Amino acid sequence: MPGDTNIDRRDMVKALGGTALAVALAGCQALLGEDDVDDGPDGGDVPDEPIQAGLQTFLEGPAAVLGVQGQRGGQTAVQRINDAGGIAGREIELDVVHEGDQHVENYTQFVEQGYDVTFGPVSSGGHEAMVPVIEDEGVINVASDGTVSSLYEVDNPDPFYSFRFQNYDTLECVAAARETVERMGADNIDTIAGINQNYAFGRDEQELFEEAMFQLAGLTEDDVVYRGWPDLGAEDMSTHIAEVNDREPDVVFSSAWGGDTLLLLSQAEANNMFDNIQAMTGTILYAVFSDLERETVEQGTIYSGSRNYYWDHPPQARWSPGEELVNQVVDEFDFHPSFGFMSAYGAVTAWATAAEKAVDILGRWPEQDELAQFLKNHGFFTPAGYHVIRAHDNQGMSPAHFGEMAWDEERDIAVLDDMNVYSPPDVSPPPGTESVEWINSW
Repeated sequence: MPGDTNIDRRDMVKALGGTALAVALAGCQALLGEDDVDDGPDGGDVPDEPIQAGLQTFLEGPAAVLGVQGQRGGQTAVQRINDAGGIAGREIELDVVHEGDQHVENYTQFVEQGYDVTFGPVSSGGHEAMVPVIEDEGVINVASDGTVSSLYEVDNPDPFYSFRFQNYDTLECVAAARETVERMGADNIDTIAGINQNYAFGRDEQELFEEAMFQLAGLTEDDVVYRGWPDLGAEDMSTHIAEVNDREPDVVFSSAWGGDTLLLLSQAEANNMFDNIQAMTGTILYAVFSDLERETVEQGTIYSGSRNYYWDHPPQARWSPGEELVNQVVDEFDFHPSFGFMSAYGAVTAWATAAEKAVDILGRWPEQDELAQFLKNHGFFTPAGYHVIRAHDNQGMSPAHFGEMAWDEERDIAVLDDMNVYSPPDVSPPPGTESVEWINSW
C-alpha cells in the first residue's frame, strides 16, 4: 500500500471487507490522498434525502401471527434509529407490504421505485425465488427469515447482495435434537415422528432433525415411524395426529409456525396426542406464544426454540435497549416481542450499523457494492446479543435459544422455562461444509 497512492477505495473495501477495513484504514488516510476520495455517484458526501427502505412480511392470514411481529420489529428499529438522528443524519422511511406469494414482485417494485435497501421475506420459498433476482438487480436485501439451509449451502453458494439476518435451519434443528436428548436421555428415545409443513422449510428441518437424532440418540431410519406433511396454511391436521396416536412415537418433531402451530397444538389437545407420546419438540413453536391458551401449553411436555431471541433471555439489562425495548413493545402493541419481531429488527439494525460504519470510514455515502462488502464480516449487537454476518455466505450467526414451554401466572402468557443457549460453532457446520455432511461426520 505505501508504494501505490492511486488505490481505489472501492477496491480496498472489496479486498478487506467491512470489519477488517475499520482497522486497516485507521491511519491510512494520508496514504490514500485527497485526490483518491470518491465523492459518490451524486458528487456529495452524504445525500440530504431520507433513506427509502422496503420490508415485506405477512400482514394477513395465518402467517400474520409471525409476520406482524416482523412488521412491528422493523418499524421499531427504524423509529429508534430516526430518534437517534438517523444514519449520518439521514432518517429512514420504511414501506411495509404484504408478501403473500409476490416475493419477487415486491422486491422488484421496491427496486423500480429507487429504494436504497429492502428487507424480508418471512417465507423460505419466497426467499429462494428472490436471491437470483437480488443478485441481478444489485440492490441489497437483508432477509428477516427465509431460513432454509440449502439456500446458501447449495443453491446460491456465493451471494453478494443477498444477506440473511436470521439463524438458519441447521442451528435450530441441531439445537432441538441436542435439547431433546439432553432432557430426555438417549436411552429413553426409541422412536420419533414428524409433522411438518409440506415445502422446502418443513422438509429441510425434518431431515436435519432426523440426521442429528441418528447421531445423538443412535436411531436409524427404521425408528422414524411417521412423517406427516400438511400443506402450509392447512385447515386440518387431525389425520396426522391420528397417525401419531396410532404409532405412539416417543418424540414428535415439528417446524410448524404461525397459524399452523396454533392449529397443530389445539388439535393435539383435542385428540389427546400427548397421552401417546413423551414429548413434542419444535424449532419455532414458541413464536405464537401470545396467542396460546394455558390449557394448550400445559397439555404435555413441549420443548421449543426461539431462534436468536427470547424476550426474557439474556437478562434484559445485558444488551441495550433490553428492558426498555420490551416495555415499549408491550405498551405500544400489547404483546411481548418474539423472535419474529427481532428478525426484522435485527435485519434493519444489521444494514443500518454497516451503513453508518461505511460512512464513518469512507467519508461519504457508500454505493451498493461497497455497502455489501461492509456487511460481510460485520459484527453488531441487538437486545438479543451479539451477531455476526459471515463473509463467505452472508449468513447471520447468533446463539440459538431453547427451553420448555410453561405458563407464567404473573404475566399470564406462555414462557420458555429452564432456558438453554447454544453458540453457533456448537450447532452449525464450519464454512464450506454442507449441514448433513457435517452432522454425519460427528
